[in-house]
Order: sequence, then structure tokens, then C-alpha cells
Amino acid sequence: MKPGARIAAVIELYDGWTHNRDDADRVVSGYFGSRRYIGGGDRREISERFYNLIRHQARLGWWLAECDYQFQDGRARMIADLVLHDGMDRDTIEGLFNGDQFCPDELRPNEKHLANKLAGNSLDHDAQPGAVKTELPKWLYAELLKLHHENLPAEMAAYNQPAKLDLRVNRLRGTVEDAIKSLKADGIKDIERTPFAPNGLRLPLGLNMLVTAAYKDGLIEIQDEASQICVNLVGAKPGMTVLDMCAGGGGKTLGMAADMRGKGRILACDTHGGRLDNARKRARRAGAGDCIQQRIIADERDSWLRNKSGFFDRVLLDVPCSGLGTLRRNPALRWRIGQRDLRGLMAEQSKILKAGAAKVTKGGRLIYATCSIMPEENERLIETFMRDRKDFKPVPINEIWPDAPKSVPVPGGKDKPWLRLSPNVHGTDGFFVAVFERTAKGKVK
Repeated sequence: MKPGARIAAVIELYDGWTHNRDDADRVVSGYFGSRRYIGGGDRREISERFYNLIRHQARLGWWLAECDYQFQDGRARMIADLVLHDGMDRDTIEGLFNGDQFCPDELRPNEKHLANKLAGNSLDHDAQPGAVKTELPKWLYAELLKLHHENLPAEMAAYNQPAKLDLRVNRLRGTVEDAIKSLKADGIKDIERTPFAPNGLRLPLGLNMLVTAAYKDGLIEIQDEASQICVNLVGAKPGMTVLDMCAGGGGKTLGMAADMRGKGRILACDTHGGRLDNARKRARRAGAGDCIQQRIIADERDSWLRNKSGFFDRVLLDVPCSGLGTLRRNPALRWRIGQRDLRGLMAEQSKILKAGAAKVTKGGRLIYATCSIMPEENERLIETFMRDRKDFKPVPINEIWPDAPKSVPVPGGKDKPWLRLSPNVHGTDGFFVAVFERTAKGKVK
């Protein structure tokens, strides 16, 4: 594709996203799905520029308002981003907006004036309000400022960078060294070990793992290091009976199966059959199918599951959440989640936590996890649980971490009964994990 044609595609994608307010990934997938003639390199550049417009949403809007520019569409934002982010001058931009076939129409007089006014500036400006600088809706900025205080700009700067590609090596199929050797044989270089997860690898963005021998053979799974750490903290061991109550696509289920060396039983539940169908395929590829049973449930009150009270050694609750800890991968989420959505999620999380707690046997452990950065979904909910459930005691993270497959330094607060991860501090997605042990002491409310 011509450079200008790629720019036109980005503008079309952005306008489609803002018009339909659909999930950004779904917009991209649908766009390329109907245009299979677009090559891999073009797709990568188009996608990168589209997601940059979303990552720069607030700052671009601020600059357009500062320039008294009346339009806020994809074309205006693309011109502004080319100047402020890429540092292009007007002549170069006019070479892209040249009216050729598949390229954007030539710059209009007001657009030329806009490019001139923006010249010499960058995305950031001292006069921008805090919510604009951090690329957050005002309500979310106010909430996160209470949590991070003066560190919020650094935290959000990390969330506004694309994440690298993390892999988990499946020890049912081989070792970390086996995986590295296989990936190198497929021409993949720049392979790093993850700093905390003992079976993790970190690669540059833009690589297609699905075509590698390591992926086809079930030796690797695509999984952020934060999720791998969560699995380590479950402490699943051979012979245990484990419940993954919100299993989804089964990534954490597979990690626990590897920790159990395929010996024992994992019940993976979800309300969506399509997710579990995918989980079954992944389990077969990973060589973990014999120890995993998938089951569709109606909700946390499912009658079949209710009969399993006090049955499990480990219960993992990776609950539905806002997903705001995944902003590196899903930058549009911040503009789609509202306070009303958050309240609905909190009510659902509380119900799942109560139901999951009932499934833990005496001496067993309950693991609550989210990929959210919101205290309402994490610490505050857990504090209420600790107040109401005297039959569970919190387990400090430093007591659990040595039980992981390899002893590695504890990321985060060692003296707390929960773990909060972030890209700024740990280089992972934003993630929260809390672990409790059932003591059977006290009354259950």
C-alpha cells in the first residue's frame, strides 16, 4: 500500500470506532477481515497508528480545541498526530494527503492552517489539565489520583505504552530452554526471561506466534507475566482438586495444570460455552486435557456447582472486571467504562466471591484476582470480605511466593495479604491478587 493509503485506512478505522463506539479490537478485526488483500506489514502500521490515535485521544482533542479547530474527526486527529507525535511538517503531510487513488483528499485551507499552527509542538503541554496529560476521563482521573497521588503521571505513561509479547512455557511439553531453542530455530531473536514469572519469556511486539513450532506443539502459550504470577500464587500441586470458577479461555487453567504436572483434577467453569470450547482446544494442544474438566454454568448460583461446597483445595476467582489494568493492550477501555459500569461489576464480583468461598475446603485457599486497577474492585471489596468472613484468614504474599515453581523475589508489598502489579513498577499488566485460607473458625455471614 502507498503511505497515503495506510493513512486513509487509519482515518476510516478511527471514524468507524467513534461512530459505533464498538470494541476497538473488534473494529480492527472486522476491517481487516473484509480486506484480506492488505499485507501483514501494512496491517501492523495501520493498527499501530489507529491505536496511537486512541492513546493520544485526550491530548489531540486538547490541541484541536486550542487551535479553535471545529472538527474532531479522524482526519483532523490524524493531521494533528502526524505533526505532534511524528514531527512531520506540512509539506510531508501534503504528500500523504494528495488525493491519489485510495489516499486521503488533498488538505483543505483550514487543515493547512491547522498543520502550521501545530508545527514545532509535541503532544504534551504544560497547560494541559491532569486528566488530559494522563489520557483519562475526568472521573477516572479523580479516582486514580487518590490511589497514586503524585505518581499518577508516571503510572499512566507506562499504561500508554504498547505492551511487549509475553509467553508462558508449558512445562508439560518441555523446559524454558527447549522453548528458547525452538523459537530461535524459527528465526525469533531478542528473547528475554521475564523478571518474576519463572516460566515466562518476553519478546518484541509484532511477532506471529501461531505459526511457530513451539506454539503448534503446545510448548508455549501467550500470557502476560501478571497472569503467570497469579497462577504461581494459586499454589496448585499434584493431586489437588482445583476450581477455576471464571475460566474464560483457560489460560490460567493451563498454567495450574502444568504446576500440577497433569496430576489431579481441575474443574474449569464459565457462563460462555464459546470460551470453554476454545479452552478445550488449548488443553489438548498443551497435553493437559486428562486433568481438566470444562463445564458451562448458569451463574455463580448454579445448582450443580452449589453441590460442590467445601470440595476444593484451591478456588481461583479471576472475576469479570473493568479490565483497566490492560490499557497497554486495550487503550480504548478507559473511554468505554463508566462509573455505572463499575458499580454493576462490583455487585457481580461480590456475589462471585461469596459463592467461591463456599467451595473451599478447610485448609484450602481462595484466590481472588482481577486485571483492574480500581480499588473498588480490589482492596475495598477484599476488606469487606475479611470483615464478614472470619472463617478465612488472609495469607501474606511473602508466605506464598516460595511455593511457586521457583523461588523468585516477591514483586510488590511483602507484608500485605494482596499483590498489586503495574507496568510502571513491574513491567506487567495492571493486576490484583489476594489469597485467603479457610480456617473454619467463626460464623459465616
